[in-house]
Amino acid sequence: CMNFNIKKAKCALVRSGKTQVQLSRELILSRPCISRAMNGGSITNNTARRIASALGVTVESLLEDGKEY
Repeated sequence: CMNFNIKKAKCALVRSGKTQVQLSRELILSRPCISRAMNGGSITNNTARRIASALGVTVESLLEDGKEY
């Protein structure tokens, strides 16, 4: 499991031009799952990769500094 850096995740979401609802529909993930990810909650590595890809960024760019997975 991993946790996104809240600021980095929310900035990536804004830059993508998508809302959390649009992201959840695109990825077929629940809205609470997307919300948890965007607010620094624990998510699976697979979910993190899918969200990062949909936002057009790398997983590493969304993580807390100094953490590698």
